Amino acid sequence: MSGPKTDHRSVEDLFEAVLQADDDAAWDAVAALHWRGSEEVLARAINLTRSSDAAWRARGVDVLSQLGIPDRTFPSQCFAVVCPLLADEAASVVRSAIYALHHIDSVQAASHIIPFAAHLNDDIREAVAFGLNAVDTSEAHDALLRLMRDRSADVRNWATFGIARQSEIDNSDIRIALLAGLADADYEVRYEAAIGLARRRDIRSVKNLKQLLHEDPGDIFAREAATMLLGLSESETDTAKLLGALQRLDRCTHPLWTAGTLHRLGV
Repeated sequence: MSGPKTDHRSVEDLFEAVLQADDDAAWDAVAALHWRGSEEVLARAINLTRSSDAAWRARGVDVLSQLGIPDRTFPSQCFAVVCPLLADEAASVVRSAIYALHHIDSVQAASHIIPFAAHLNDDIREAVAFGLNAVDTSEAHDALLRLMRDRSADVRNWATFGIARQSEIDNSDIRIALLAGLADADYEVRYEAAIGLARRRDIRSVKNLKQLLHEDPGDIFAREAATMLLGLSESETDTAKLLGALQRLDRCTHPLWTAGTLHRLGV
């Protein structure tokens, strides 16, 4: 089976497929156009963004979002075309535009998409939470912290992931937000919160890490987080060893202890 890189359809045929009702087939064509990344693809996608049909405008944005793989082509042109579509009347177009701007230039996009963190549409706020991942500015962090308290579990999940695993920033506000995430009704949010606290060597994540490793001893993210929490080397990541060290730490945990206590515990 051919993949997007080796799709032999013409650009015209791919754009016809992009506009089909079959979503999987449409996304296959979008992926192939990303690989193609030519000036012809750019021109046709821009033309789609000017359509009177919102679905067609969104598809045009989807094509522009990652034009050129592995090396991006026409990024400045793509950004300039997509950014004004944040004001589109259709929520589906706005959502696609937020995702696209993140893929084109996440840092440049941040100031444009942060205002949508308070949008009434759940899908748009989810796109913002995704779009602010790995953007290490105080404004982006503040927006993600707000989105970690969102009514939508999907929004909270992406926002927590962004803070927990895509940012190295560590302060009291972030730890408080991650600690609150440990009690979230959604499993994935609790998971990300535990990983985020452990990566910051916060011993309040111990019980959650133990549970995660008992449930899935092969969980590479939980294992990595436990290794970071315990100050072990990468060669000492045997799950049984990690669980034993976490158990010893859990028995000795005192709420006033800090990460420096780990060294005195010999784990």
